[in-house]
Amino acid sequence: MKYIFISMLFITCIIFASVYAGEDCSRKIGKAKAALLEAIDTLQRTNRLLGETGSAIPSNKVAFHVRLTQYVTLGSAQTVIFDHVITNIGKAYNQHTGHFTAPFNGIYVFACTFLQTGGTAVHLQMVNNSSEISRGHGANGGGVAGSMNAVIYLKKGDVVKVRHYPGYGSQTIHGNWSFFTGYLL
Repeated sequence: MKYIFISMLFITCIIFASVYAGEDCSRKIGKAKAALLEAIDTLQRTNRLLGETGSAIPSNKVAFHVRLTQYVTLGSAQTVIFDHVITNIGKAYNQHTGHFTAPFNGIYVFACTFLQTGGTAVHLQMVNNSSEISRGHGANGGGVAGSMNAVIYLKKGDVVKVRHYPGYGSQTIHGNWSFFTGYLL
């Protein structure tokens, strides 16, 4: 890469020399060389800041935000599959299974907001592998909302998901008003 820039500088010098012959040309070539070296230095510093991914988002960042698009009638312990991905940095959320799989050990924050359909209450549970880490419900009434949150240490490969609370009969969760979010601190 260094040799390419030196070659480009040499070619620039030849062009300047042929177009602007004389003493003034040397001064212009010197200024052009200084500007080119400054640009190379800036590119090298930027490359170091961005790292090898070529992206401003470091490869160890994890965050997702997903939405349920359909009304879903849930059976006992059925996973809620939030099917519309809004954000999925790190690709740790799977919109086909509803599972978030921790790509790294660390402390994670999760939140879920949901809306029942107005008929009966809806009871949800957030689980890590198969252990409850949070629960929430939307009470009977006209479109009552519920929410749940969790802050938890996960090991690489642990799975977090939202599911219908075990033991309750069929209950319906409202599409377009239900979200699941999580991120690595």
